[in-house]
Amino acid sequence: MNLFILLNLAIPFLTLEVTEKDGGRVRINVPKTLIEESIEFTKTCDKDWEIATKEVSSDSILKVLKEAQISDEPIIEISEGEEVIRFWIRDSKDIVKKTGTPKRLIINVQSDNEEENVNIRLPLTLVKILPFIIPEIGEDAEDVKEAKIFIRKAIKQIQKVEGSFTLVEIDEKHEKVKISIE
Repeated sequence: MNLFILLNLAIPFLTLEVTEKDGGRVRINVPKTLIEESIEFTKTCDKDWEIATKEVSSDSILKVLKEAQISDEPIIEISEGEEVIRFWIRDSKDIVKKTGTPKRLIINVQSDNEEENVNIRLPLTLVKILPFIIPEIGEDAEDVKEAKIFIRKAIKQIQKVEGSFTLVEIDEKHEKVKISIE
């Protein structure tokens, strides 16, 4: 059992961090395999990515990600205007805080105005059934069906991580947002 936990903790994460000149920061941590699956999903939509105003194919991004290794140095760093965007592959031991099976999705918003604070805790079992509730009707039915498949895969990837971690963290002047799995 302990070996199983150690193998699970070795899941690499892709971290995306956007730092603004005024000190604002956005950080996103996602299991690398989930990013690879999301890029595969975007390939079905037949769209390219735009990075620093240049179109980049999904295949190019996927190749870079698959070849990228865990490192303290960013694999990509882009300066755009007053923002610096960094991507790097990190070891899960730097991101996953507690061991154990994740049980809930937590959304926490803290504002300077305390009346606007939000703390939502959704059981992962509820999050898992959301794709089944969304109807596949109308002209976008096929896209909705593909998105639902991706959401189910994303939840499975998140559940493979043994422990709690922060998916998204936004630190702005007057507001902090944190979305985590615990």
